[in-house]
Amino acid sequence: MGMTSPFPEPESPDLAPFTVYARAEIIALLQAVGRSGTLTTVYFDAQAGFAVTALLAVNPDFEEVLFDIPSDDEMHRRLLAADALTFVAFIDHIKVQFTARRAEASTFEDKPAFRVRLPEQLLRLQRRDFYRVRTPVTRPAHCLVPYGADGRQYEKLRLLDISIGGVAVVAQPQKFELADGMRVNECFLDLPEIGSVGVSLQVRHLVRRPDEERARAVGCEFVDVTPLARTLIQRYVNKLDADHRRLGLPPQAA
Repeated sequence: MGMTSPFPEPESPDLAPFTVYARAEIIALLQAVGRSGTLTTVYFDAQAGFAVTALLAVNPDFEEVLFDIPSDDEMHRRLLAADALTFVAFIDHIKVQFTARRAEASTFEDKPAFRVRLPEQLLRLQRRDFYRVRTPVTRPAHCLVPYGADGRQYEKLRLLDISIGGVAVVAQPQKFELADGMRVNECFLDLPEIGSVGVSLQVRHLVRRPDEERARAVGCEFVDVTPLARTLIQRYVNKLDADHRRLGLPPQAA
């Protein structure tokens, strides 16, 4: 539930909403990376190797993207021999990631470079998509968690924060106990102005809350999220983010 990782995002259907297929948009994003001068990390050898480079040029007419060669000769050799490469760059809080089958030696302005084929798709992931946003105390959001042998009874837990990746809730172990690593299916988020959203949760960590006796702050990750649920959660996160900014409050949870 933190910010997006600097490492390559693993393949996942959850990332489908952030995948760009439009050729014009792909070219524009890569050109923006080049203009910004931001460094790009290229991973290869099943991510066992990596090198830092810079995007030099995008040539749509030749279906190619040109990069500066790594300063390390050994890494340069391994990069050119690799069967698959993953490129990761950050620009204006946006993570840009794409893969290429092979790299070829080339030149740019009479200097050594390497080139890869212009990608047919890339990942465009804003860091704020995974921010943990505080939920308001005045109009709290809740998570209904099932308990009991039949799972037909629900305990209402107050949300502390939420992101597209998960939630933190306040739990007081009375009717059931949440344990680290536990998966809880058929939960429901009650999000003001959005409605009820069905989710499955995996408990990732528990922290004692000193201000409330026996209470725990429980961090949970969403698992097997449906596209509809992800859209509704994102809509709620965006709303909270806009509300915080309008009120001049820091949007991200501590």
